[in-house]
Amino acid sequence: MKESEGLYRSFRFLRRLAVGTLVLVLGIAVFGYLFFMRGVDIPEARELADRELATGTLRFGEKVQRKAHVYMRRPADYFRGANGVLAATDERVIFIGVAPKDNLESADAPPAIIVQEFVNDTLLEIDPGRVFFLTAPGVTVTRGDQSATFAATGAHRRELDSLESYVNGSHTAQRELAAREARLRAKVREIANAPLYYVVQRGDAISTIANTFGTTVEQLQAWNRLDGPRIRIGDRMMVKAPGPRPRPAAAPPTARR
Repeated sequence: MKESEGLYRSFRFLRRLAVGTLVLVLGIAVFGYLFFMRGVDIPEARELADRELATGTLRFGEKVQRKAHVYMRRPADYFRGANGVLAATDERVIFIGVAPKDNLESADAPPAIIVQEFVNDTLLEIDPGRVFFLTAPGVTVTRGDQSATFAATGAHRRELDSLESYVNGSHTAQRELAAREARLRAKVREIANAPLYYVVQRGDAISTIANTFGTTVEQLQAWNRLDGPRIRIGDRMMVKAPGPRPRPAAAPPTARR
């Protein structure tokens, strides 16, 4: 009986310790956010991001096709928004943002610039939807192992929709073009590999037909099951068998004197 009572007290103590620890951790987190990390975002964040994009980020000849003012949330910033600009160029998709300041930083400290970029090719995917625990409309940008989530306020939602539509639309067009080119190459191979026929005309000889189509008299006789070199006007002769056309033999090098 005493052993059961001792186990019960131990369990009750451990349970209270776990609950107390959880409350303490949550309290520290709330205290830290309210008093240390509660600094407001830089009002000029979007202007700084626009200026950084125009003057220090774009490569020579790179052009911005679409641009949207967005924000992202990082755990290191207590999930506060880092405001900036998301730009789609003809080479990549770039996010340039300004990390939110905290109260421990000097007022004169320069803003911390956040830069993320994704190669703008058909491996890049932009999925629209509700982000940040369904609290805001936004997009998730993914390419391979890279991934980032961005949201837009109501005033800039159309910009983000336009950027997402442009990128995904251009990739769809690239895939369709690649598919058409693949079909065209397959058709060309089919035509090149098809047998070729010739209708014998007046004055033709089997030797001249062989020379014209780059083959031999013996090959023409074999393809057309001829017993000899005699052919008749109007005969339909196979002058190239199914399959790729053989490459002509290289001419022997000319001896120098």
